[in-house]
Amino acid sequence: MIRAALLTAALTTATGAQAAAVRDCDTFEANARNLVLPVEEGVRTFANGNVRLLHLDTGGEPACCSAHLMVLLPDPELPGQVCVLISADDRSGFYAIDLPGTKAAYDPATGLSLEVPVALHDGTASTPRRLRLRINQQTGVVDATQEDMP
Repeated sequence: MIRAALLTAALTTATGAQAAAVRDCDTFEANARNLVLPVEEGVRTFANGNVRLLHLDTGGEPACCSAHLMVLLPDPELPGQVCVLISADDRSGFYAIDLPGTKAAYDPATGLSLEVPVALHDGTASTPRRLRLRINQQTGVVDATQEDMP
């Protein structure tokens, strides 16, 4: 089980960014049956295969917001993996996730940075957003924010 200290989310800023929900994988959403197929669309690897993103979908429940993102990386302190689930908020996922559209960059000072195109639903329409992830393999910490597209 992941220690709570490994799960962090950035705070809301004046630039329109807001925290995404970063949770432990002990949830019904984080289940292998929810993996989006084909695998080429549902799984991406980074950092020489050490970091994996999995696009999960709970089958349209809730109808507006059933897409979630699982992040797997080596646990820096214990054998095994750190597993975090990223959702739009504590109650629901994203309207859509474009995992193949993910862009990656690496900075030794901060770790792996990923930008994942996502969409939120406001009750009437979907709004494109960008999910920014910062993954530090040395500490096992995953930070996530979502922000408006330019």
